[in-house]
Amino acid sequence: MKKLLTVILFFAVGSVFSQSPEWQQCFSLQAGASRAFNKADYPLAANKYAQMDSVYGRIVDYADMRKYCIASVMCGDTERVKNTALRLTQYKCFDITFFENPIFDAYKTESWWPLCDSLSQLYGHKDRQYIDTLRKLQLRDSIVRYHFIHGETKEIRDSFRLLMRTMDSVNTHILSNLIKEYGLPTWSNVGYEGFHSAYILIMHIDSDLQDRLISEFMPLMEQGDIPRNKMAYFIDRSLVRKKEPQRYGCQGWRGGFQPIEDIEHLNDRRESMWLWPTDISKIKIVEYD
Repeated sequence: MKKLLTVILFFAVGSVFSQSPEWQQCFSLQAGASRAFNKADYPLAANKYAQMDSVYGRIVDYADMRKYCIASVMCGDTERVKNTALRLTQYKCFDITFFENPIFDAYKTESWWPLCDSLSQLYGHKDRQYIDTLRKLQLRDSIVRYHFIHGETKEIRDSFRLLMRTMDSVNTHILSNLIKEYGLPTWSNVGYEGFHSAYILIMHIDSDLQDRLISEFMPLMEQGDIPRNKMAYFIDRSLVRKKEPQRYGCQGWRGGFQPIEDIEHLNDRRESMWLWPTDISKIKIVEYD
């Protein structure tokens, strides 16, 4: 019979955040920019994203860069719109449909827009059929998991647990066939939203296909075609399934985390995968004996 063993680990304050000062600064700025953006305080959001941009000379996460561009548009800052729009087209996950948003209409008469448009035409076309299929699968996955977690009675939750297991097996088969037909669901193939749908599915598919995809994704991650932070989640998910310590601290369990290797240097590894720092003095490890 499995028993939960909870171990609370404490470390010296000096080793709590071992990531570089620059990454910690980016984390703080990103949190502030995100809060401001969500409150529609676009001038504050744009300024914080600009500060974040100056730390490394770039913004690592595409979602942050996209918000920076939108905030610049809402502020009417033409120079920042130009800068961010042109740079967005360089991300492999950029989707040409982003510029179909009416908020960009006022900028399409600017002298620099033809260059922006040509770059988006060159790099921004994605496989719409592949994306739509992934979205439908991910929506079904999310609905079933929602009812499994929030079912009003144990009987309802148990029925959705069985359905979830069947669905994961079916999705494994479907995703394998989709990859054979369309190729890997990379940023350049299915864009930011399409990859997000694929990411949700890959986290839940059978371990054999998951491990194969991790192997195939690794060189693509180095080429900027698979996001590093999502690779960290794939790797940790695979390790936890094998009852091995996770590497990046991505897998939580019952209010804590499943075992983590070399926890004192966790934040160094997280930085290498574009993951924000975590306070390791507050990490609660939950494992089975």
